[in-house]
Amino acid sequence: MKKRAVSLIICMAMVGTIMACGNNAAPLEVVDEAPQAISEVEESTENEETDMSVSEGNSDAPAGEEEKETVTTGGYPWINSDIKENVTPDMEVSPKDDFHLYVNKGWLLENDIPDGYTIWSHYHEREIEIKKQCMELLKDETIEGHDAEVVRTYNNLLLDWNARNEAGYTDIKEGYEKILEASSVEDISGLITDKDTAFEYYNFMAYAVRSGLNDPSKYLLCVDTPTLILKDSAEYSNRTEIGDIYYNSGKELFSFMSGKLGMSSEDAVKYFDAAIELEGKLSGSIYTTMEKKGEGYLDKVNNEMSFEELAALSVKLPIAAIIEAVGYKYDGIYLVTTPDYFKTLDEVYTDDNLDGIKGILLFNYFSKYAKYLDKETYDKTNELNAKYLGTSGTLSDKENAYNIVTDLLPVSMQKVYIAKYGSEEDKKRMEDLCQQVIDTYRELLNENSWASDEVKKKAIEKLDKIAIHAAYPDKFRDTSDIDISDCSLIEATRRIWMAETKHDMSCLGQNLDKDMWAEGFNILTCNAGYDPSANTINMIIGMMGEPFYSSDMDVEEMYASIGAFWVGHEVSHAFDNYGSQFDAEGKYKDWWTEDDKAEFMRRVKKLDDYLDSIVVFGDYNCIGTNIDTEMVADITGLQCALRMASKVDGFNYDKFFTKYAQINANLAIYSSELTNLLQDEHPRDYLRTNVPVQQFEEFYETYDVREGDNMYLAPEDRLLIW
Repeated sequence: MKKRAVSLIICMAMVGTIMACGNNAAPLEVVDEAPQAISEVEESTENEETDMSVSEGNSDAPAGEEEKETVTTGGYPWINSDIKENVTPDMEVSPKDDFHLYVNKGWLLENDIPDGYTIWSHYHEREIEIKKQCMELLKDETIEGHDAEVVRTYNNLLLDWNARNEAGYTDIKEGYEKILEASSVEDISGLITDKDTAFEYYNFMAYAVRSGLNDPSKYLLCVDTPTLILKDSAEYSNRTEIGDIYYNSGKELFSFMSGKLGMSSEDAVKYFDAAIELEGKLSGSIYTTMEKKGEGYLDKVNNEMSFEELAALSVKLPIAAIIEAVGYKYDGIYLVTTPDYFKTLDEVYTDDNLDGIKGILLFNYFSKYAKYLDKETYDKTNELNAKYLGTSGTLSDKENAYNIVTDLLPVSMQKVYIAKYGSEEDKKRMEDLCQQVIDTYRELLNENSWASDEVKKKAIEKLDKIAIHAAYPDKFRDTSDIDISDCSLIEATRRIWMAETKHDMSCLGQNLDKDMWAEGFNILTCNAGYDPSANTINMIIGMMGEPFYSSDMDVEEMYASIGAFWVGHEVSHAFDNYGSQFDAEGKYKDWWTEDDKAEFMRRVKKLDDYLDSIVVFGDYNCIGTNIDTEMVADITGLQCALRMASKVDGFNYDKFFTKYAQINANLAIYSSELTNLLQDEHPRDYLRTNVPVQQFEEFYETYDVREGDNMYLAPEDRLLIW
């Protein structure tokens, strides 16, 4: 999966998502669901990274903590050229020493990160193009149909600051007061099990309607641990710069919003810190970011249960009543990722921890509604972005509104866009390109020198069963039940959440509709993906534009972009250290011999060791186990494209490698780089150029790279997985 981040306002970053039931529901390891039963289906579902770190010394660090100095230099063997301040006009550049900087120096110096963003890249340029088209569609009153009317209406509600300012916090005041009025855990249980209020509140669980690991053909309910305030459970035992930012920004926004509702600053601090303390007690039974990326994670979370078995996991938390109240009870399988979590929850779900319980409920309640309130709250989130993220300026009202429209109404917005801009010709061409890449992978697998014939046969069987999804599906879900006429923004938002939840409920226990393959993600983002549970590659319309795709690209540019970085990358996910755990039918199943798996993991370990040796800046090295899956995909995608290139007479390898590096051009603020370095599965962008090209003799020959050059890697140290 390709990922690039647009700056998310702090309140958005604190809110999780519920995965809509679709053929491309997120792989289990990335499920990060909302603690309440209804929440936004955000654009960030598998498409965006959440950037929540600091670019300045932390002036509001908790008592006893020293301020941390930002250090962006000190990289080895290359500087981190994603950070603009590390690139200067007088730098001498050479393809032999730093190929990414050599190709992209001019672009890095000429471009700046726009207002309201933490990252800027060609991905964003493409997404801005689509956004401009969509924002024009949102204004066009001549477009007929229910979907056009819904997105226009919701967009207008978002842009109506007069109405939003007049409403203020009125629509959320009653829900806030009910939390404060709770005088016991029994009262809290009443709120989260009452059908009239259960949808409003956090209930110490997260839900996702998705396909199962053992049977990917049907929808089940995944019951997961909730999203924590500090995001990574490791932050509660070893606070990092990122944890400081989540703590301080969350505390400020919590205090601001509770103050708007009449709470004293002293009480706000009391509730927030009690929430952090309580989450600290729970954090030991919630998987850390690194554990989620570790070997054997899927085995640990693949716990299928009946409703009765799920209900019996907790004595104190009324699981059965909660599931019934939110409408997710059904006669089928429940996938419970962390059964032991409920034992810990029983220990803390007591009246002694009532302030912490109420604090967590309040925090999540505020997070859920923050971006739908008044201008003062919106301005506060932008202020906190600047203070803690180091962003400058803000998104325009129109762009911000569009982002929210596509978060909550992705299907309707996509249908309107495709009616105007969809191209069957480009769709067919992308399908053909995908097939060409798959055919080349078959050659690579057949010629593989280390895998047994048994494993190669099964790998090719899986390859041959990969379904190609190009541009957009022919079928979308029916959205006619969404009615947001004659209501406020908050009420419209609640109706949309309810429609989403009802759709989820209708899917439980049913077969996946493979024709609706775009369910669960936004095809208007500049992105692509491989779904291991469906064995599909998805090359969506959002990426089908300059500089990644056009009908008149040179073969070198097409192979570098589509062959290597897009289709080649995504197909390789079927055989990386995550995707290789699923068989040709999408089932979580071991199809490896013991010897083949050992050799595969030896190669991945060699890659991890190399990545661990790379210094990004200061004292921060890459974390190989965090990023090896994506780096395997990058390297193998490039390997595939170079095989395709070898069949073209007079192929211009300089043009090919240059285009490959240009695709990775990226600028980011320090906060983004640090957050993604420590928590994201994708390598930093300059490494996505330099590490893959190092592995191939064609690069050495094209640029006369020799031993002693920074880009040189000895043949015995090169890192081909397949």
